Amino acid sequence: MQYTPAVENFLNCWQRSGLVNERETDALIDALAQAGVDVRDPKKIAAALVRNETLTKWQAENLLRGKRRGFVLGKYRLLELLGRGANNSVYIGEHSLMRRRCAIKVLPTKHLSSSSTALARFQQEARAVALLDHTNIVRAYDLGQDKDGKSVVHFFVMELVDGESFEERVARDGPLPAIDAANLIRQAADGLAHAHKAGIIHRDIKPANLLVDRQGVVKILDLGLAKMSDILSDESPVLGTADFLAPEQALDAKTADARSDVYSLGCTFYFILCGQPPFSGGTLSERLVRHLFETPVALARKRPDLPPDLTSLVHRMLAKNPNERIQTSAEISSLLRNWLLKHADRQWLRAHPAVLGAGRTDTGETTEAAKLAPSDQDVGQVAQRPAAEAVATPPEVPTLAGPATPDLVPVMEPPGAAATFLDSEEFQVPISPVTRSLMKDRPEPIAWRSWLTRASKKFRGV
Repeated sequence: MQYTPAVENFLNCWQRSGLVNERETDALIDALAQAGVDVRDPKKIAAALVRNETLTKWQAENLLRGKRRGFVLGKYRLLELLGRGANNSVYIGEHSLMRRRCAIKVLPTKHLSSSSTALARFQQEARAVALLDHTNIVRAYDLGQDKDGKSVVHFFVMELVDGESFEERVARDGPLPAIDAANLIRQAADGLAHAHKAGIIHRDIKPANLLVDRQGVVKILDLGLAKMSDILSDESPVLGTADFLAPEQALDAKTADARSDVYSLGCTFYFILCGQPPFSGGTLSERLVRHLFETPVALARKRPDLPPDLTSLVHRMLAKNPNERIQTSAEISSLLRNWLLKHADRQWLRAHPAVLGAGRTDTGETTEAAKLAPSDQDVGQVAQRPAAEAVATPPEVPTLAGPATPDLVPVMEPPGAAATFLDSEEFQVPISPVTRSLMKDRPEPIAWRSWLTRASKKFRGV
């Protein structure tokens, strides 16, 4: 069969892509022609191949642009681009033989030459995920590399979650009802407890890194900044996302522990309940300083409908001093289970058997939460208890007397990082006079270390 030059170019790209056996091409085109497709037009051929599911829309569009490589990585075919960040791209992939769908994170080759730590951190994430096996953590399937021309492409294969992030849900629906928010955070706390038991600290818990699938199951992802107890890495002293960063982690990421993840989870809890992080708007440096020195506006003011015992729990997670927070994710999970057993109605509890059935630790011992939890027969009575029986007022959140070390540095976000819907030109929470006075003598960025040292001393009255 004779083809036009445009069709020849499209078929040439398709054959070289690894998506089709070259001997099958003519037979497929003949079948399209017999079905009435105009095979003189590459766009119509591509559209027909998408309709009969020979190609995905993403594959077809790239083939029409003349792209020949980047569709196959080892045993996997790339089907669709899920997202692209500053440090990697994530695709929907499929195992060529097993036909299992998965998520494939690809490290761009440019990072291998521009950063000596990029590959090490990429592989560290894969190792961290591989160590974990929990319902609420995205599972690892494979780690590999493949040749793309003269370049080596590194990729990491993970469980594909059909759902959305906490950030996306709040952007679409607004702040979540108390019951739904508590259940999501409970599941995230379960996953974190499993990671912490394995000696892994996430260090980047935030709404964008917590997914919920179509069955309502939460999945923690993106352990790219995870700290593993048996690894000493030469890394930047500050890692994380400013809106959800624990004060002590802002001082030195290497000292972050499980309580730092508790603070970040508390910021996430605050976010899904009121649609904003504890300190929204302003510059990166201003948000960092406010995490160090300010107390967020009480949730009771932003959401008067929330039960006091729930807002109290959130503020305990947000204590500046790590010693004054809820100490473990496992404890958060137990507290939220008890809270749900007390406040959720019978129908909701029966639709969420994990809340009723969770009562044993990994060692088989009955948890304190299970001892206190009512039986299924008592659920209806528990659900009817008035909220007035709860803690009357959330406790005053204590502020940290001062940083443990005066060696302070700002959190640095990737250059050109895209702004999210969280950003705002105006502060949603007024800066206190104390913090405002600390910001007045702010110097040029090059003098950040000395400025933050002075700010810390001034705040503590040194």
